[in-house]
Amino acid sequence: MEQIIEQFERLGFSKNEAKVYMALLSEPALNGYEISKRSGVPRSMVYTVIAKLVSKEAIVELRTEPPTYTPISVKELILNQKRQTEETLSFLEKELQVIEKPVEINVIKHMEGRDKIVQAVQKLMNEANDEIWLSLWEEEMEDLRGTAEEQTRKGKRLYSMLFTNEETESFGKAFYHRNDTASIEKNRMEQRLTIVIQDNTEVLIAGFITGQIPQAIQTAEPMLVLLAKEYIRHDMMMKTVSEKIGDAALDSIWQGDDLLTYIVRNIKQ
Repeated sequence: MEQIIEQFERLGFSKNEAKVYMALLSEPALNGYEISKRSGVPRSMVYTVIAKLVSKEAIVELRTEPPTYTPISVKELILNQKRQTEETLSFLEKELQVIEKPVEINVIKHMEGRDKIVQAVQKLMNEANDEIWLSLWEEEMEDLRGTAEEQTRKGKRLYSMLFTNEETESFGKAFYHRNDTASIEKNRMEQRLTIVIQDNTEVLIAGFITGQIPQAIQTAEPMLVLLAKEYIRHDMMMKTVSEKIGDAALDSIWQGDDLLTYIVRNIKQ
C-alpha cells in the first residue's frame, strides 16, 4: 500500500487523495461520510480531498442525495496521466528552449608535427575576419609569408612580433626582436614560442624545440586568447620602449639585480 501511495505522490497526488481514490476503487458510489470511514481520511478533510480529485478528473460526482462519488477506471486514469505528462513536457521543451543558453565548452586541441602546425596556423589566418596577431620566429616566417601577404591584400589587419633581423612588410605592422634579444627569449623559454590569434576568438600556441617534434595547442577559450594577446602586446611595448631609450639604458634596469636578471634571463645568480 505504501509503495502505491508513493507512486501516486510522484504523479502529483497527495497521500490522502491516493487513499480516497483507492477506497472508491474497492467500493464505488460512496458518499463523503463513507469515503472517510473506508479511506481513513478525517471527515474534516475528506470533502476538500474529494473536491481536488474531482478537479483532477480522477473521480466523478453522481447526482444523488446525498452526493456520491465513483472513480474513473484505472486504465482511464493512467491514460489521462500519460497525456497530461506528455503535454506538460512538450510545453516545457518548447518554452524552455527559447530561454536556454547553450553551454559553451571550449576544447583545447593538441597537435604535433611541424607540417600539421603550420597548416593549422595558415587556416586560422585564412579564416580571420578582421585581424591577426602573430608572434613568429625567423625559422617559420617563410612558411607563413604568402598567407600573411594574401590576408593583408584582403584588408585584414596584421600585428606581428617577429624574431628576426629582417625587416619586412609581409606581416603587417611589425615589431622586431633582433638576434641579440631573440637569443635571450629563446634561452629563457628553451624553445621558439610561436603564437597566432584569429580576431579575438581563437589562439594557437606552438613550441618549436631543436631536435624534437613541435607541439601545439589550439583553443577558443576566451581567457587563453586574452592571455596570448596580452603577451604579444607586452612584448611589442617593451620593444618600443627599448628603441626609444636604447638597449643599454633598458639593460641597466635589470643588470646587477639578481631578481630581475632571473625574470629576464631565467638564470639564477
